[in-house]
Amino acid sequence: MHAKKLSILYLIGDRGLDLTKEEGYKIHVLKIIDGLKKKGHKVFLLTINENLLLPEFKNYLTVPHTYLRFFFHRIFPFTGMINSIHILLHILRLYRLHRFDIIHERWGLYSYGGILASRILRIPHLTEINGPGIEEKKLFTKDIAPIQKFTAKMIRKFCLRNTDHVVAVSNNLKSFLLDNHLINRRDKITVLPNAADVTAFNKQFDAQSIKASLLLEDKFIVAYTGTLQVWYAIEDLISAFPQILKEIPNACLLIIGTGQARKALEDLAYNLGVSNRVRFMGYVRHEKIPEILSIVDVVVAPYKEVGIPFFNSPIKIFEYLSAGKAIVATKIGQITEILEDQHTALLVTPSCIEELANAIIRLAHDEQLRNYLAKNARMEAQKYSWDKYVDRLENIYTTLLEGK
Repeated sequence: MHAKKLSILYLIGDRGLDLTKEEGYKIHVLKIIDGLKKKGHKVFLLTINENLLLPEFKNYLTVPHTYLRFFFHRIFPFTGMINSIHILLHILRLYRLHRFDIIHERWGLYSYGGILASRILRIPHLTEINGPGIEEKKLFTKDIAPIQKFTAKMIRKFCLRNTDHVVAVSNNLKSFLLDNHLINRRDKITVLPNAADVTAFNKQFDAQSIKASLLLEDKFIVAYTGTLQVWYAIEDLISAFPQILKEIPNACLLIIGTGQARKALEDLAYNLGVSNRVRFMGYVRHEKIPEILSIVDVVVAPYKEVGIPFFNSPIKIFEYLSAGKAIVATKIGQITEILEDQHTALLVTPSCIEELANAIIRLAHDEQLRNYLAKNARMEAQKYSWDKYVDRLENIYTTLLEGK
């Protein structure tokens, strides 16, 4: 642990990360900042955001995204590059007040202001990267124009080559960065999987009262938590339910979260004739998740193969472990490194609905197996607390500052 209490700038130069939305990245940012503050460090958040107010954060500045007027956005469509100049100027101004020891940047497309500022101020720069960005855009949103893609790739390479250290969220992402020569030294990159607030899931809840309030007293409860986006295989989970109900007539599915795919998923449940057993609970405050999971019998993390490696480190996996629940998850990417089949979870083949259904049915019939997986899950969760994550982050900061 670093003996000196640091002044840390946490920078988000990507306007796509809206910290007023209930997304996994917001939890990630909050937990890192809160964890560093608990250890006595001063953390200031600087972010591109349309909203000037971020109710759940303290000590921050939001910089509005730059929009070019009239026809200029067509000539120069990637205005994120202009944002970086604004970010650079803001950092230089904020430094006079906060005297930052280190810049911790969550990487985003076209964001290079943090790198330039670190060089001008001669302080270390750490890049936290949660996905390759450019390659994911084509699959999950929309591809960017060739000139934008070229520019984005050049900026990405410049930033990753010039940062002092990279924290990647998964081994798949580390391999991608090395194989594509975006980082030229293996010792320059550390893999830090995501984590969970383990203590929040250690609380005792009155499960019977919660079940009664939700009219679920006699149900075998299966649950999914998280955003409802097209890259998750939530439709596989819903499609498995007709088969599950044949074997487990009292089964019900709670889908906790919201997102752009909700309407399509509701239509699928209706068309399959299971809408009366699939409950869309909508947005639930993150601090309420431990309470809801306390009544659940099986939790599910379904993912699909999308043509590129699975770079993610799903926070839901670590929260499922912390909740001490029997887990069914897709056999993909980092999930196979965190979860051990038949020991902390049942792992199933991507897009195999029958296998997914059979795993849930097996757990419904075998209480001893459910309890075995749940007990092992809770023990495994101790490795992945946000406190341990921040400890490792502090060690990286120490190494960078000692190497100044």
